[in-house]
Amino acid sequence: MFVLSTDAGADATAIRCPWPVRSRIRGPGCNAPAVVPPECAMTPLPVRTNSLNSGRRSVLPREEGSASGMPLARYELFRSRDPNHVRAEVSRVWTPHTLRVLGGDSRLDARMHYARLCDLSVSALSYGGTVRVASGPAESFFTGLVPLAGEAEACCGNDRVRLSTATAGVLSPGDPVALRWPGDCTQLVVRLERSGLEARLSDLLGAPLRRPLRFAPAMTVGSGNGSSWLRGLRMLVAELERPGSLIERRAVAETFERTLVTALLMGQPSNYTRMLDGEVPAAPTRAVSIALEWIANHPKWQHTTASLAREADVTERSLQLGFRKHFKMGPMEYLRETRLRGVRDQLRAAQSDAVTVTEVAAEWGFLHAGHFAARYQQRFGERPSETLRR
Repeated sequence: MFVLSTDAGADATAIRCPWPVRSRIRGPGCNAPAVVPPECAMTPLPVRTNSLNSGRRSVLPREEGSASGMPLARYELFRSRDPNHVRAEVSRVWTPHTLRVLGGDSRLDARMHYARLCDLSVSALSYGGTVRVASGPAESFFTGLVPLAGEAEACCGNDRVRLSTATAGVLSPGDPVALRWPGDCTQLVVRLERSGLEARLSDLLGAPLRRPLRFAPAMTVGSGNGSSWLRGLRMLVAELERPGSLIERRAVAETFERTLVTALLMGQPSNYTRMLDGEVPAAPTRAVSIALEWIANHPKWQHTTASLAREADVTERSLQLGFRKHFKMGPMEYLRETRLRGVRDQLRAAQSDAVTVTEVAAEWGFLHAGHFAARYQQRFGERPSETLRR
């Protein structure tokens, strides 16, 4: 979400908070929270290898609760009133971004709790003051914005979404993002790595993706599929909050993550929804023409439906439907017809004492002489040897 440039003249690595900042980092085996002094506030987050974060960058859980009442209290990342420090700390979880405080008070009361599984992380974030965040395009992840209280506004490219407890946002990579985040708004921010999400989509389709995945930016979470997905997310948060939960087992965490990702792909409208629902459109005429050119220019190559679909930038199923729409046959049947005509033309032009039918048939990919002869006679009404003797 926050792929942004820092404020003019600001260097995130040099920003320090002017007073002691609570940045508790604790996990099993720690007896007390670590208090990070101002001069150390910008050191990198610690990385701990355990069954939950599997060595990825994550704060470690602390045992005591939080007075904020925000979810994920065991995973408090920071609390701060300084806008520059807030921006810098959020940047450590996401990427550098601009942050402008709106209204007369330039100070905030921001809190962030953060936990990560594998390709999914979830944060609870409140700024404690109205802010505006602006961003360039994110390329490597999708972002879910789920208000728990209050309302906000998100602009992603040309799309504008009013966020509330009834409407969440799903922001796709590739577009600049602008957020207006009021002080009374607390949100769950879900980051889903693009590589993992698109890999799961490819698995569901049984084919490589031909274009980038893009979701509809608004998700209704009060009913329907969005409500189901939100219940799953809340269950994940509840398990993360409970010490000793099975979610701390890597296998359980990966399964939970996979379920949430699959539910998002199946439930939130996207440019792949029709394909996921089994409604595959026929390949457009241009795609069919590309496949025809490959067959015509290289009829002896070992084409497959998959290779032709790859060249035409469509799915195999779509290409099959396109061929059946135009030729009443699939691409492999069309290729076989092209090769049969090639064999016939070559036999007609050959001297009967210079070549054999078997040699010509093999050159065109027909390796079983009996099957080839039967198909040839069925197609042209004569045996291939008769064509050669003419």
